[in-house]
Amino acid sequence: MDMGRRLPKYNPSEVLEIVQKVRPACLPPNLTLFRPVISSPRLPFVRTYLRTKAPKQINCFATHASRYLELYLPTGTIEIASTSRYTFQTGKTELCVLATMQLHPGQVIRELRGSLADLTPEQDEELRRTDRKSTDGGISRDFSVIHSKQKRCNQLFLGPARFVNHDCHPNCELIRDGRCITFRVLRPINVGEEVTAWYGADYFGENNRDCLCESCEIAVAGGYAPRDPDSDDSSNNEAQTPGSSRGQVLPDPAYVHSTP
Repeated sequence: MDMGRRLPKYNPSEVLEIVQKVRPACLPPNLTLFRPVISSPRLPFVRTYLRTKAPKQINCFATHASRYLELYLPTGTIEIASTSRYTFQTGKTELCVLATMQLHPGQVIRELRGSLADLTPEQDEELRRTDRKSTDGGISRDFSVIHSKQKRCNQLFLGPARFVNHDCHPNCELIRDGRCITFRVLRPINVGEEVTAWYGADYFGENNRDCLCESCEIAVAGGYAPRDPDSDDSSNNEAQTPGSSRGQVLPDPAYVHSTP
């Protein structure tokens, strides 16, 4: 996520008040979970936005918003936090996912869900038009826009799952959970440890030579490996760090593992 994009102002206590209205012992349907948001007099911009929407559109919006609200339930196991790991490359703070409870191998982090929405050429062009200029004069692309080889189009990666960063020695794997994409734990994850997944072998340049993950830093590999000053290092200009490029490729849902 590009944290340089302006977000609506909100009061954390108001968000907590909304979440407290939800009974965690018996999670209701998405629309019911979202109803306190619609009815809250302190969030008028939500009602204004939904006023002209059809019931199907409201339900889709409620489903999307509910995925974020579920993170604040007492049963939640993760939180979205900021990270400065890529700041020296991107010039800005990025987001990550941290465990708030001990996570065990085989456990599915069901509240860490996401979905893919196809972008029409017009929608894709509109997102390009609103892309923010970076400090070096280039364009800071929204990391949530990825490219599907299967559908041959750009897609918008929605939901909390979009904040999971890559690591060459990941502690989770991307899986399908019904119509959603989520993550299954591969090895023990301690409280405060970042939840990571594998993006692909050549996602950050050939053989991930520009990768800036923690595992590469420890192993002095990827983007941390010594470079031959006489070699052609032009790929550095194409390093794909979170928030730095657009139309990137994640595993297509058709090839993602499914939950048993």
